[in-house]
Amino acid sequence: MTRTKPTIENLTKVSLNITAEGKTTPNDQAAVFEFIYGVGADGITPFEKVLFGKSVGDHVRMDIGPAGYRETVGHLELPLFEQIGIATATCLMATVTGITKPEDREVVKAMASGGSCSDCGCGCGGH
Repeated sequence: MTRTKPTIENLTKVSLNITAEGKTTPNDQAAVFEFIYGVGADGITPFEKVLFGKSVGDHVRMDIGPAGYRETVGHLELPLFEQIGIATATCLMATVTGITKPEDREVVKAMASGGSCSDCGCGCGGH
């Protein structure tokens, strides 16, 4: 029996090694970023869309317009900053390093933290 590789889909826990060009971060090293796919209050972000269907080992590159970072990453803006220090970028490059089924509490926590202050869409809950 052949087992298929898991792919990124709704409510999977995704681990990425991610680097960014044109960024404001502490260093240029690839860093691990983890999130639950598809829990944003405003739906799937453009960044998530390029990851859909990918498997462990797959690479993606997403070029971002000069003013498009916030729109591209949506509710992942704050987690990207908190986990790996990316505040903005003109290009995101990621390698999928893990895809798992999250625990229910992880999904609830991700959904709860995905609320937006309506000002910036970052999920901060208000400035």
